[in-house]
Amino acid sequence: MKFFTNSTNVCAARVGTLTDFARNPTLCFETPLPLIYTKGGVVPHLTNDVFEMVTTEPQFLSVSLPSTMLMCEALEEIGISFADFVSMQKHINMLSITDPAVLTRSGFQKLDTVAVWSRGGRHIMSADAYMDMVEIFKPDCYVALCDGDTNINSTRKRAKKAVYRSNTMFEQCLSRHSESESLKSIGLLAAVEGGYDVDARLESIDYLKDKPVIGYVIDGLHNNGPDVQNILPETIVEIVKQTISLLPNEKMKVSMGCWNPLTVLNLIELGVDIFDTSYPYVTAQNAEAVTFLCDHNICNNISHIISFKEKRYMDDFSPICSHCECLTCKNHTRAYIHHLQNTKELLLGVLLMIHNVHQHLEFFKLIRENIKNGTLDKYKEKIALKFENNKIVESNRVQMEQSRIVHA
Repeated sequence: MKFFTNSTNVCAARVGTLTDFARNPTLCFETPLPLIYTKGGVVPHLTNDVFEMVTTEPQFLSVSLPSTMLMCEALEEIGISFADFVSMQKHINMLSITDPAVLTRSGFQKLDTVAVWSRGGRHIMSADAYMDMVEIFKPDCYVALCDGDTNINSTRKRAKKAVYRSNTMFEQCLSRHSESESLKSIGLLAAVEGGYDVDARLESIDYLKDKPVIGYVIDGLHNNGPDVQNILPETIVEIVKQTISLLPNEKMKVSMGCWNPLTVLNLIELGVDIFDTSYPYVTAQNAEAVTFLCDHNICNNISHIISFKEKRYMDDFSPICSHCECLTCKNHTRAYIHHLQNTKELLLGVLLMIHNVHQHLEFFKLIRENIKNGTLDKYKEKIALKFENNKIVESNRVQMEQSRIVHA
């Protein structure tokens, strides 16, 4: 696996390519790139056949350890790779330590181990145990075991411990990776830790910057889950900018978490290359459809998202977006989706995931086009306007609700 970018600018938006995958050498992905969020190796709410209707192109999948580790015993017994086991052979996959859509429980890290939570409860994971799983899973690339249990409220002591523990486990993972014949052709990513502590980040970067890895995950900024979408860009910009400025420019940069689209654009402007699509999943789980790409008056979508919990869509027989080419918008109305929300039908998640994933794939296509055309600033302004409009819409909704209560 190889990453290439011809950009020499540090902390700037850039286009790159990912090629030379051992399992499928002909594939080539252009960055900035969204990793398709999966649970248990499949896209939530979508069967593989339905996912093929969303996109016929091979995709890069985000596979989390918590949602897949219970498969390990079966995989070892059968003797096939994870991609074969979940029938996702045409797609490339990356194994990560945490599930970006689920709040990670804090604590339980000890010495050179971390806690991983699955449906079966807590698992104490050492570097050796993790690398045993990696050799069984045979992912196309993976993140070395790390301690990313920090956030904006973490103390300096906690940040330092996270760096020390992550460095120790990385050394163990790298040793196993270098010695394993089956892993030599698989991409290894290092996680830069340290929370929001500048000195701790510097220590992590100094240790990792010369290591033989394909790229870096800028980790330790949050504990995953839906609340990540509410983190303001100004909260993370400086620490991410400092981190990227000190890392090798030619290496790929990854940021996991359900960042909202405006934050994604801010991170891309700093040089981040890869994200995951847990945001479309989290919004679908909340009965919401993303509309941040809509700039057509006929759509009547002035904010970045619409919620089908609102009664105003009960008699709305228009699609989510009249210019969207997804199966949901071509075949179903807002009124029908609102009905599915009211009756708690499983089809609600299917239709919203089809739309939200399609929109996110289109989003990154437009990002790459705007970077090439030198118009990313103007494009970001359009997306930012959607978020400003959403604040106005929400404020009006609250005022109307308060007025209704007073008059009642």
